[in-house]
Amino acid sequence: MIDNESRTIPISDGLALKQIDGPRLAARSWRLSDPFRIGRSASNELELPDPGISRRHASVERVADEWVVRDCGSRQGTELNGLALEESGTARIRAGDILSVGPWQFRIDVCAGDTPLPGSADAATRISVVRAGGNLAEQRLELLLQYAGDIAAAGDEDTLAEILAEHALLGSGYARATVLWRRGDEIVVRCQRPAPSPTGRWRFNAALVASADRGELARLESDMAEGDGSVLAPRKSRRAMCVPIMLDGRAEAFLYLDSERIGTRRHADAPTFCHALARLAALALSNLHRLEHEREHAAFTADLERARDVQKRLLPPATGTIGTVRYALHLHPGRVVGGDVVDVFEIDGGRVVAALGDVSGAGLGAGLVMASVQSFLRAGFAHDGDPVRVVSQLNAHLCAQTGDGRFVTLWLGVFEHGGSRCHFVDAGHGHALRLAGGSVQPLSPRGCIPLGIDARAQFVAEALQLGRDEMVMLYSDGVVEQRGAEGSAWGTEGLSQAVASAATPVDAIALAWKALGEHASGVAPEDDATVLALAVN
Repeated sequence: MIDNESRTIPISDGLALKQIDGPRLAARSWRLSDPFRIGRSASNELELPDPGISRRHASVERVADEWVVRDCGSRQGTELNGLALEESGTARIRAGDILSVGPWQFRIDVCAGDTPLPGSADAATRISVVRAGGNLAEQRLELLLQYAGDIAAAGDEDTLAEILAEHALLGSGYARATVLWRRGDEIVVRCQRPAPSPTGRWRFNAALVASADRGELARLESDMAEGDGSVLAPRKSRRAMCVPIMLDGRAEAFLYLDSERIGTRRHADAPTFCHALARLAALALSNLHRLEHEREHAAFTADLERARDVQKRLLPPATGTIGTVRYALHLHPGRVVGGDVVDVFEIDGGRVVAALGDVSGAGLGAGLVMASVQSFLRAGFAHDGDPVRVVSQLNAHLCAQTGDGRFVTLWLGVFEHGGSRCHFVDAGHGHALRLAGGSVQPLSPRGCIPLGIDARAQFVAEALQLGRDEMVMLYSDGVVEQRGAEGSAWGTEGLSQAVASAATPVDAIALAWKALGEHASGVAPEDDATVLALAVN
């Protein structure tokens, strides 16, 4: 940026250094001599007691009619107006310039009361100086504001990393910037600026990254020899800094800065500046994560709604008569899509198939398995009327297709045409009641293991004879596991008491659901809750 504030000063040979930032020194202002030497040694005109400063770091000299500053091959380098001098390089200095050496900053001032140049004795000759670049704080503020706007607009992590690396280079004085990302137990390179050559390979100081991983900015201040060949071993870097990007108390990423050339000059306020970059990057990264979670949640919710729609479409009508079988059912979906399977349909010879089952787990996966089971049953009975063979084929299919540990419990019955006899297979379900004349008794089948566990499992059919005014009630575990306001489950006993007086399947469903609602007292069901009542004309 350009500071348009003009300063009017008398032309003079006398210049001075005035300290404006950095550790306190014995004096605050020094008149320049020729030469004026700066360094760690006490023999210098300006002694800077810091181990990072070279013994003879820089000097100010007169060359012809001008003052120049010379870098004396220093390790940390010398900077004028925010620009690093080449190693052993020189630059002209003028009043108002800012000279930076290590953590110190000095302004070039005109010595008060100096003698004006010849020819100006009768009237003071004055000159206006416009300082380009502004002071360091203003430059950093402008760069931070630009960075804040850019990083807030970043739409993904790659763009965020690129913006961070580019602004770190602009404001730190380091030669290279790398953004490292945590991926599980590994730390990977996300972005490098400048981009490495195809044959180049950057190396990092492992101890520096490990130190930053504890949540603190870490700097490498001493010269390092080449490492032992490991990927994270130091290479030729003489100066390096690693800044953690913290999310929820954990370093999720790192800004790693280094300079391979010994004379490269880093800014004195680079740690503070880069810490500010990291804080803003953490906010932007947190926002990206939030947006990603929102997108994932929206997609998940849309998938669940589609699964619920499929589930509803697969349900038979709530009441009906198929052949000689009268039925009524109700399915109340849980907070997430469950895997309750319920169906009643007619097959060849006037027989009627009734099925109720439960897929383990919940969510979209359980809903998809539920749809698969229901479709398989209808397709299976279209070619084979034997419940044992159909269940065995379904079990083999599930064992082959569901590799995520899901299993299915299933009660499957086939009612004979024109009679009250039913042959059923209970594959680990066990939730069936027999209603007869005001009494409710659980069916106690021999049973088999659930489907989808063992492809070699054997299944057997059992016989059930229903008399006049008798019913079979099938239900899923979501019914009896429904908790009330006090936290107690409804249980099989609660269901049995509720439906004891039912005379028809429709009555049984109505009574069961009314009592379940009273028990739940407004507590939403976690799991699908399904009830199917069957009677034979």
